[in-house]
Amino acid sequence: MNLLNPKQLSFSLLLISLVLLGLSGYAQPILDLQQRFNHAKDLYQREAYKAARVEFSKTLIEPYLAESSYFLASSAIRAEHADGEQLMNDFVSQFPFHVYAQNAFLDIADFYYGKGAYEDALANFNKFNGHLSADVLFKKGYCEFYLNKYDQALATFKKLDGSYSPAQNDAAYFQGYIYHSRGDVKTSYKFLKEAFESQQYRKPAMELYASTLYQNGQYQELIRLVESELSPVDNGVVLNFLADSQYALEKYRSAAGSYSDLFKSYAKHRNERNYFRAGYSSFKIENKDDAIQYLKRSAVANDSVGAYASYYLGVIYTEQKNWHFAISSFENTAKYPTVIREDALLHQARSLMQLPNYQEAIEVLNIYSASYPAGRFKSGVKEMLGVCYAQTNDYDLAIQHIEELDRLTPELKQTYQRVSFLKGVNLFNDKKFELAAEVFQKSLIYNEDAGLTQQTYYWMGEALTLLDQQDEALFYYKSVSQQPSIEVYLKSIYGKAYAHYNLKDYTSSVAAFRKFESQYTSAVNRKYLADALLRMGDCYFVLKEYQRGIEYYTKAEKEGNRNKDHIYFQIGLLNRYLDKEVMAKRYFSKLIKELPNSPKADHAYFQMAQMDFEAGKSKEAVESYRLFMMKYPSSDFIPFALLNQAVAFDNEGQVESSISNYKEILDRFPRHQTANSALLGLQDKSTAGQFDSFDEYLKKYKQANPNSEALENIEFESARANYYSQQYEMAIKGLEDFVKSYPNSSLITESQYLIGDSYYRQEHYEKARDNFKKIESLVDFSKYPRVLYRLATIESLLGNLESGNAYFYKLAVASRSSRNIINVHTGLMENHFAASQYDSAIHYGNELLNNPKAGVLVSAQANLIIGKSQYEKDDLEAALQNFLPLVSNSPDERGAEAYYYISKIYYDQAKYDRALESLFILTDNFKTYEIWLGKAYLLMADIYIETNELFQAKATLNSLIEHSTLQEVTAVAKAKLKQIEDSIDSNE
Repeated sequence: MNLLNPKQLSFSLLLISLVLLGLSGYAQPILDLQQRFNHAKDLYQREAYKAARVEFSKTLIEPYLAESSYFLASSAIRAEHADGEQLMNDFVSQFPFHVYAQNAFLDIADFYYGKGAYEDALANFNKFNGHLSADVLFKKGYCEFYLNKYDQALATFKKLDGSYSPAQNDAAYFQGYIYHSRGDVKTSYKFLKEAFESQQYRKPAMELYASTLYQNGQYQELIRLVESELSPVDNGVVLNFLADSQYALEKYRSAAGSYSDLFKSYAKHRNERNYFRAGYSSFKIENKDDAIQYLKRSAVANDSVGAYASYYLGVIYTEQKNWHFAISSFENTAKYPTVIREDALLHQARSLMQLPNYQEAIEVLNIYSASYPAGRFKSGVKEMLGVCYAQTNDYDLAIQHIEELDRLTPELKQTYQRVSFLKGVNLFNDKKFELAAEVFQKSLIYNEDAGLTQQTYYWMGEALTLLDQQDEALFYYKSVSQQPSIEVYLKSIYGKAYAHYNLKDYTSSVAAFRKFESQYTSAVNRKYLADALLRMGDCYFVLKEYQRGIEYYTKAEKEGNRNKDHIYFQIGLLNRYLDKEVMAKRYFSKLIKELPNSPKADHAYFQMAQMDFEAGKSKEAVESYRLFMMKYPSSDFIPFALLNQAVAFDNEGQVESSISNYKEILDRFPRHQTANSALLGLQDKSTAGQFDSFDEYLKKYKQANPNSEALENIEFESARANYYSQQYEMAIKGLEDFVKSYPNSSLITESQYLIGDSYYRQEHYEKARDNFKKIESLVDFSKYPRVLYRLATIESLLGNLESGNAYFYKLAVASRSSRNIINVHTGLMENHFAASQYDSAIHYGNELLNNPKAGVLVSAQANLIIGKSQYEKDDLEAALQNFLPLVSNSPDERGAEAYYYISKIYYDQAKYDRALESLFILTDNFKTYEIWLGKAYLLMADIYIETNELFQAKATLNSLIEHSTLQEVTAVAKAKLKQIEDSIDSNE
């Protein structure tokens, strides 16, 4: 057998012993304790403090008792257990010399410091009795600073002196802050300068230092500090203080540069205050472009900063003659109670006068007078008011203002002469001729302007002529001299000729007209000459100088007189009187052929029939009258044609036809002057036994023409008088009573018409329509075309466009008079436009433009509708061509609307400058049309927004909200204003 050596035996015994020990349960717990401790430390390091505490509580056994006690307390503190600090105190007491015991409180303090629990941190810092490092001293001092224990903090920070550590520089900021808060600025400067070396607190130290210098007015010192120690400036707050210091010292060029750098690098400093100072600095160094850009950003402020910024913007815009922008700027300044408000009001008024917009200038000057009764510009404002009143349409106020002045300078006398003259012209244009004459007399008080005096004499003559004071008118016409205006002189001769004409002094009239003809120059509108030649023809007609009459009618035609139908008819008539029947018929035929729609065409045709009748050509006359009545069934000469044709029938032995004509006259025209002759004709036929129903027609005649002409006619004429005096309610009642009282009267149709027209003029369209419909089938009624026109108009107004068009078509068939053709085309044009049938609207509009009888207003309406139709069809250039004629020929609402559409077209084409130019004209010249003013200002604001002129947009909308009385306009303005303000807020 193999025996074991001693070494092998020892090892075997040891192994057996270990096995025995293991079996006894003693070796295994030692290994488990170490593993638990390591596991607990791993949990601690992974910051699982609650779990770590549990594990450390299981290792409180030697040799891990001390360490486990420390880490258990530390875990409890970090897990925020209530007994954490007590456990740590117990550890330090139990193991005072352990290595962890020496730094246990610092560890706790550092933990609390990191959490921002500075009171707990300070308490633990104070428990430590050993040497504190610079970093720990700073933390302790910071806790004391944070807890407002400034004396303790200063003492703690002082211990860092001489450490030359980053902590010393960090602490310097807080030392400087404490001394600054105590008012010891000089001491604070020392520490703040030291803090410039702090990596962490350099920025707040610089800001506090600069703030202190600025608040104490040490602007130069601040500038020196920045230039010597802080260049380049990498701090927005300091750079802001630097710019403000340069601004305060009026170093505007340096300030402008600093503000520019500030805006480029530090967005949060882009505020309205800084923009104003930057703008003012640029303004002072004549850098107007930058000044405008900065001041615009500042002017949007709703306070005194915005007021001042707006003022200097206004000054710049004034220098640039940008009067509209200047006005908006000064208006914004005047909204705020600042020391420059007085100046702003004056500048606003001056800018308005430059446009010129004298009416608004007067409003601003009156605000100035009310706000500053003893103001610096009081005398100048009075003079400005006099000038403005002289240039506005408010001539009454102008006259009153000047009449109230104690002393009149020659300039004010001239102004008084001019405004009273213009007031007189306005009254004249309003057909208030008596008042016009009174005001013209005022203008003649002063003779400062000789030319104006001559014009006043002329217009006095015109007013008196229309007042039928012809003798007085002649005096004023004769007072006009050739100097200084040959044009006014010639017009006065023309007026004098008419005065003689109205006095039926045709010899003097023709002499004056001949003088006008002989002295006529191109300075006078050619239409005066053409009219004078026509009137000379009329004078010679009356004076029975028929050949001279023909001569002047022919001259009038050659000079372009548009009354060709009158000329042709008169020449035809004069040739009749000269027994030149061939020439007479030639001119009557010329009239009918060239001007078939002339109101005189039927008369010309009738005259040709008369010539056959008077020449005894009965057969030809019968046929001529027949053709006449077929061609002109609504002519006023129908009764005469029927009567004369009846005589011609008699001459031809056609008795039945003759009787038929007489009966037709009495049936259709019982009140006409021919009715009596027709009745006599029937009486002759009755006497001859050729007619059996004479009594019936005699009764009909008596009913229509009672011998007394008492009650029926009196009642009818009374009711009709109310109609013509525009007392429509009384007219309706009287006429309706008449219809009830005399249901068989021949005046029923006329009464029904007047009732309908009275309702129409009161805008009771449904009632008017009902009454007109009762007589719409009576084609023989003399006012039948008017009935159709009223029905067409009413249906159109009520929105029944198709029905309205149907009546217009009927009217076109019933009457071819030039007036009715114009009415038809106008109605169809407007109805097709309302129905969005733009091609048809354009067609009828062009018909009106091509009609020589259409007046200026009709042509203006046609241009407007055609332009709007083309705009809706997106044919902008064509639309523009139709709107442009309106801008010089339509000083009414059409002109305002045309300017608005022109502006819209330029806006749609992104031609913003041209759009604004058009809008300025609209707002300056059409102030009485509030809806178009509102639309214009809203479009103006849109343009300002598109071009980033937000201040101008805001000023425009604010003004609109303040002054407009139209809710739909102010609502849109408020919405746009909110968008702008939201945009400004989001960009700051």
